[in-house]
Amino acid sequence: MAPRLIITGSTGYIGARLVAIARERGFDVGELGRRPGAAWRIGDEPAASDLEGAVGLVHLAHSWAAPSEAAEEENVNISGTLKLAEAAKAAGVPRFVFASSTSSRKEALNVYGRTKFRIEEHLAASKAAPIVRIARIGLVYGGPRTAMYGLMTKLAALSPILPMIGLSRKVQPIHLDEVAAGLLALATGENQPLQTFVLAQEKPMSFAAWLRILRRAQDKGNLLFIPVPLTAALLACRMTKLLPLIPTVDPERVLGLAGAAPMESSESLRLLKLNLSDPATALTGEFGQTHEEQSRREAQALLRYLGIAPTEIPLQRLCEGLRREGLSPLGLTPAMIRHPALLALFEPPANRTRHRLAQALYLADLASEPERHPGKKAGFFGAILAISSDVLLFPLRALLAGRYR
Repeated sequence: MAPRLIITGSTGYIGARLVAIARERGFDVGELGRRPGAAWRIGDEPAASDLEGAVGLVHLAHSWAAPSEAAEEENVNISGTLKLAEAAKAAGVPRFVFASSTSSRKEALNVYGRTKFRIEEHLAASKAAPIVRIARIGLVYGGPRTAMYGLMTKLAALSPILPMIGLSRKVQPIHLDEVAAGLLALATGENQPLQTFVLAQEKPMSFAAWLRILRRAQDKGNLLFIPVPLTAALLACRMTKLLPLIPTVDPERVLGLAGAAPMESSESLRLLKLNLSDPATALTGEFGQTHEEQSRREAQALLRYLGIAPTEIPLQRLCEGLRREGLSPLGLTPAMIRHPALLALFEPPANRTRHRLAQALYLADLASEPERHPGKKAGFFGAILAISSDVLLFPLRALLAGRYR
């Protein structure tokens, strides 16, 4: 029978990956709050039947709706975590892992860090203390570009000159898969001599160096910074909620960065047998795979736009030709990939040899030529329709074609 592991917050950035990895390793994962018949949210009293028989429980859920500085009994994150930990101990669960943060400090600038610290203190003094393991997690990167990682990725790629706070602050990145492996080890391993573990790189780096790694991994070149005072950054956070087309930034994240300070992690990593990868190498690999996938999807769209079935042989030919000519990836939007007919709006009105989209379409035509069968010639009305559409689209093409020049 597969060992059972309970996870809260299983739909979040870390939780979703932890669920996937745990199942790959043969665990029967119970997603508390999501499983049919086990409706639960933080603050609720969990049913004993939902916890019994589990080898461990990983608590990732966090309510952002809780009052910022409420008393313990009114802060659902504090009271709810204690309730869950004590219920786990009563149900015989041998290990309760609380996902905390390296921003967890009594005097943290952000509410999130102060709340995590208060939870840690209450867990240490609770009846559940013997089964509690605390995981202070560093700056998580990798995988889907969501949460803080997604925001930093967008900001790093936005412009070669970036206004930013906390450039000299030290951060400790850790890959999403490594976080999941560490949490799984804490939830299922034998008793450890520590109660608090730090899941983060041993050697901190400046936030400026981290942003440069994110930009270079996306093939965007170097990054220069304009230092911004904290007060100005908090004002800018408010402005991002009012302005379209730019990422919204939560002031909590800015305050968390402004108060960042490194934590010792070498002993934790040794005990958990975690060998962390170099972030620059890991990100280059991830973005490289993403570029290949994007290039293949773009090649399929180009062939479909020309009315050619994107079978494997012409697709391989086109991908190779686009790489060789430095046209991969083109940067087509998801809408254009889903609906290739939209390419008509961006195709130049004349066959310009230096226009990237025109070159790509020319290569797509060449790549499919050996397999192409002679098509039925267009009739008189078909020809008139084609000419009319070209005339109507000419102004738009002249305006929009510059995007892929």
